Amino acid sequence: MIWVFHRYGKYLSCEVRTSEANEGFEILIAKDGETNCEWYPDQEQIERRWDTLTRELRQEGWGELYDGPD
Repeated sequence: MIWVFHRYGKYLSCEVRTSEANEGFEILIAKDGETNCEWYPDQEQIERRWDTLTRELRQEGWGELYDGPD
């Protein structure tokens, strides 16, 4: 899944996916032309990190882009 956030005309994307290199999961965070990859061994840990990450982004003023309700 890919989520896109915006703040003051800038964009940040987060991709949560299964790891390509080994077992586990990854969160790829792309901002200002740089990409950081975080690895987690299981679903429980990546879910906790995702909850923390999205809470931190919202506290920093990042809003999630979405099309609205289906």
